[in-house]
Amino acid sequence: MPQPTPAHRARRLLSLLLACLCLGAPLGAYAFDLASLQQRLAATPSLAGKFTQQRRLADLGTSLDSSGRFSFVRGQRVVWQLERPVEERIELTPEAIVNGSGDRTPPGGEQVARLFLQLLEGDWQALASRFEIALAGDAEAWQVTLTPKAAALRERISSIALDGGRYIDHLTLRTPGGDTLAVRLYDQHPLTGEAP
Repeated sequence: MPQPTPAHRARRLLSLLLACLCLGAPLGAYAFDLASLQQRLAATPSLAGKFTQQRRLADLGTSLDSSGRFSFVRGQRVVWQLERPVEERIELTPEAIVNGSGDRTPPGGEQVARLFLQLLEGDWQALASRFEIALAGDAEAWQVTLTPKAAALRERISSIALDGGRYIDHLTLRTPGGDTLAVRLYDQHPLTGEAP
């Protein structure tokens, strides 16, 4: 059997490459991981947009809906400006949750604030100390599921799910008692100039 010539080998390699592309398997698609996602999210240091939030209370069989605007400065704070059903400003920093009157609420709020900021930042290294983290999808449509490692945390949180593309679009937190907090972020855009 004759040996293939270099030109023949090059044509076979090109055919194989084209076949992969036609099957919808771009070469870079397999490199998407948590580090890539964190880098993608970090590319926008400041962000603003709108949100809707639904808190479902299982024992009461009801849900509380709210909506408003938000602004987020990576590593510093997120400001939640509620517009419906009431107007209220809530600022979360790594140190505290502060309401519009300047009061810090609730006790231990800094842990909740820090967790929320780590989720928005995609700070998987910090989150990995407390959660098992699973990533699915690709850069354009990804999902991250976080499951608490410690029994004490599992008593308060069953799971946290994030999904999005360029930015985080949805965050869903579930508790062992069946309560759910679902947040949708939309009309998001990078902030330019002075941070809020």
